[in-house]
Amino acid sequence: MNIIREYCKISFLIRFLFLLGQIESIIGLILPNGGISRIAVLTSGGDCPGINSCIRGIVKTSAMRDIEVWGLPRGLPGLLYDTPHAFKLDETYSSTDMLKKGGSRLGGFVSSDFKEFDSMILDQKASKLSNAVENLGIDGIIATGGDTSLNLIGTLLKHTGRKIPFVGIPKTIDNDIPEVIYSIGFQTAVSTASSALANIRDTAESHRRIIVVECMGRKSGYLTLHAGLAGGADTILVPEFSIDEKMLLNHVSTIYKKNHCAVIAVSESITLPQLNLVSTYTTADGSSRLGGSAKELASFLSQSLSVDARHVVLGHIQRGGSANAFDQVLSTMLGAKAVTVLCDGGTNVFVTQNGNQIDTISIDKVRDVPSKSLRSDSPEVLAALSIGVYIGEVI
Repeated sequence: MNIIREYCKISFLIRFLFLLGQIESIIGLILPNGGISRIAVLTSGGDCPGINSCIRGIVKTSAMRDIEVWGLPRGLPGLLYDTPHAFKLDETYSSTDMLKKGGSRLGGFVSSDFKEFDSMILDQKASKLSNAVENLGIDGIIATGGDTSLNLIGTLLKHTGRKIPFVGIPKTIDNDIPEVIYSIGFQTAVSTASSALANIRDTAESHRRIIVVECMGRKSGYLTLHAGLAGGADTILVPEFSIDEKMLLNHVSTIYKKNHCAVIAVSESITLPQLNLVSTYTTADGSSRLGGSAKELASFLSQSLSVDARHVVLGHIQRGGSANAFDQVLSTMLGAKAVTVLCDGGTNVFVTQNGNQIDTISIDKVRDVPSKSLRSDSPEVLAALSIGVYIGEVI
């Protein structure tokens, strides 16, 4: 009797699941694209090469599905105004010019843009955001950004209580997003920085100088290490590995005596060996920013080795310019995939290339976890050590 009862339960479950599948198919016919008819796009965090080609991929893929794309020029903070900042993207956003144009045609936003609304509690922000999305008829949101901004956006949208589908696209020249091999903009920034390093060697050789070149990257050394390897730097200093003062001076001195010059690539966030601190500076608005490591290190080397040591800060030149072919292809693939994921019912995820496929990763995986950083067994670290480049004390 128990066997018959269990069989009936299983049979009913199978019939229910089959019926559910039929219902979903019918809904799919009634609501093409999963009910997505208008997508909003925003670009958060710092700009980088490849953002515009990503927007182009989103717009062109959406057009193939008869989906409208609206831009949020001030990101989510722009939706908190009484008159939300939003506009429909025209055909220029799908033109081939977008492939090469640097920066973001939409304009970006950072967390400080929320300061104007600091008087609002989180519930008020979420409520205004929810109302704006509803009034604009937005069925889903796609955002480019780093791990911090994607986490912020995902958390705020989730707090609205409404099901606002959201898909993120990883972009940062720092390449420090967990679960992501290469983010949009990284490869182009590496090309820009490595080209600068190669050019700087010409003048270092001509005038028998040590030149220290400062790269961006925040607390991750990927950009500096990749650029240094590609640009032929003699020494590459990254924040992940401590710097031994004697080892550094001995290495640079040996290189200088042999070549009568030396080129050193340093991250903006290294801990200076002579001061045991990270160099920072204060901006006009009173904010503290990483930077100044090249200047401090050049002064230290000049005094310690009695040679002419200069410094160069690449700065925001690494963020600008046309995306290279790698980033154009990557950004197009991720933009197209983000639209497909939204239409398939995906939400609170970001898309990333993993080998020969594009994966969807839950944003929860980058929530409250450390940014990606170099390890002692990273292949680029092992390569640097193998060719005799000093990169700090790798344990």
